Amino acid sequence: MKKEIRDNQAIYAHLLDFDPIHRKFVAPEKKSAIDPSAGSKVSMPSAGLGLGTGGFEPVHAARTLDDGRVEITYFAPDAKRVEIAGMGGSMPGRYDLEPQGDGYWRVLIDDVGPGFHFCVFIVDGVLTFSPTMPFGYGFSYVMNYFEVPDPNEDFYLLKDVPHGAIRMELMKSERTGRYRNLWVYTPHGYDTSGKRYPVMHILHGGGENEAGWFWQGKLNYIADNLIAEGKCEEMIIVASSFAAMRELDDGKFINDSFPKVMVDEIVPFIDANYRTIADRNHRAMAGLSAGGSMARQIAHGFPETFANLGQFSCGAGFSVTGISTVENKLFPGPMGSHPAEMTEKYQKLFSSPESYNKTMDLTFITCGTDDPRHQYTEPQVKELRDMGFNVEYSCYPGHHEWDVWRYSARDYMIRLFRK
Repeated sequence: MKKEIRDNQAIYAHLLDFDPIHRKFVAPEKKSAIDPSAGSKVSMPSAGLGLGTGGFEPVHAARTLDDGRVEITYFAPDAKRVEIAGMGGSMPGRYDLEPQGDGYWRVLIDDVGPGFHFCVFIVDGVLTFSPTMPFGYGFSYVMNYFEVPDPNEDFYLLKDVPHGAIRMELMKSERTGRYRNLWVYTPHGYDTSGKRYPVMHILHGGGENEAGWFWQGKLNYIADNLIAEGKCEEMIIVASSFAAMRELDDGKFINDSFPKVMVDEIVPFIDANYRTIADRNHRAMAGLSAGGSMARQIAHGFPETFANLGQFSCGAGFSVTGISTVENKLFPGPMGSHPAEMTEKYQKLFSSPESYNKTMDLTFITCGTDDPRHQYTEPQVKELRDMGFNVEYSCYPGHHEWDVWRYSARDYMIRLFRK
């Protein structure tokens, strides 16, 4: 495997540490307030700048070797057993690490292929994490992950091209009374160009949050590389959480209508604060898994706002009477409850292929070939296409995981705003 792919910074950067320099480093034993009653002696490894005592040879928590195997290392000098377990379909196993005699434990894994892998460590039966491995948010938890680079793909890696900026916006939601966190990508040159740009709004999956598309999906690098190669239009990208939590009088929370928050609050906020082309044809909605179902609900429920839809790993799911006969066992219909006017909008949109095709500029649906959703998504799309609906489908090798969604976002962006 080429060094520039194996050691690319994008593989190891994460929300808590953009540039972890992997060096063997064990702090001297010292008192710590881990035990608040008396303190305890601890030794901790570091994947930071290597300051302090100890050698400087690289010790990666997860390192891909030239032959494609993955070397997992964990520091636990007093442990009796250390294991690592995958959290996704591409890493279904649980692996024992072997002690190395210096406090480190290690295992070579040869049955995990290229891609993104959430994982957890089990030390003497206790679920824990590695402080020197990247952290992300998935399965509704903060947890470790590692990447195995694909020797044949680099579209999501950090390259020497002009880079856009990522801004973190705080927006007060009048509907919920709470502030929202929006991550906004602007392409290189935005601050000085004076141009207006189309906008892609994109949602995460269930058990994830608004930071995922940039830190786990590497979406800013995908955009930088595509724009530099002239393969997609320059665009603003907005990632937001699809939850709309509103506090009740008793202190409990309910999930309010996110589609209304998106259309009535987020879209106007972005249009007011960024140089957008503020019309439906230059505005896109996308999402993965549960976020893909929400994106479908928003685009189909508010076609006056969005003319483009990308739904990744969530089925076609067009549950309008008389349209699709293919059974969808996981997500049989649009998420949430809908007032009568929403149902009327769906029925009008799907009244004929001509009506749908005139309204929607692009509908792009994807899935991983090993994702159970693929078995019904592909025939759903084929049935719609045979009827004359202008929808596209692409599938990629993989499970319900980030490597599939990176391909999905890339190919969606290549198709966007071409009319």
